[in-house]
Amino acid sequence: MSLAYYARNAATAERNRRRMRREGVTMNGYKLWTEEEKEIVRRLSPDYDAICKLIPSRKRRSIQHMASAMGVAGEKHLYTAAEISKLRRLYSTATWQEILEAFPFSDKERLKGVAKYHGFRRPRKKFKLTGDQPIDALLEKCAAANLSLVDLDKECRTKNYFRHCNWRSKPPNYTRIVKAIKLLEGQMRAEWPSDEF
Repeated sequence: MSLAYYARNAATAERNRRRMRREGVTMNGYKLWTEEEKEIVRRLSPDYDAICKLIPSRKRRSIQHMASAMGVAGEKHLYTAAEISKLRRLYSTATWQEILEAFPFSDKERLKGVAKYHGFRRPRKKFKLTGDQPIDALLEKCAAANLSLVDLDKECRTKNYFRHCNWRSKPPNYTRIVKAIKLLEGQMRAEWPSDEF
């Protein structure tokens, strides 16, 4: 490619920059950052909650990106082997309050990301019972077999029926429930109380 090609592109870029300064918006129509807004970001970063209150016209993600571009976003904490080992011990047994107290420099979302990366898991929550005996028995059996509702859908080929707990908002689909009970080697039977006259 010739130098004329690069010179033409440089001239176009300069024209676009002048136009953006004149109109106050980017080529995509986004409002340019003012010096006052940049000063607020520089002064308060990384307290993004305070910045969002002072600059309500900007989204949090945009503010974080600008802080990063300005070099004031703050450094991310790199977890040491000892901290990862400590997180492994606490993650499956401790409450979130205890975990956050053990890692005051981090927040819940960041700790969840680190745990997910290293394959740490918290105990699965107990299924919420419905009051319908066959469904409750099925949920208890899934919990005992350490089987998630996503896995149950895959095994029974019921799309998202169990995952979305469709029996809570609609009448139960007993065809699918019976299929799941049979998969778990159970039986479904009808019983009537003895009639007393």
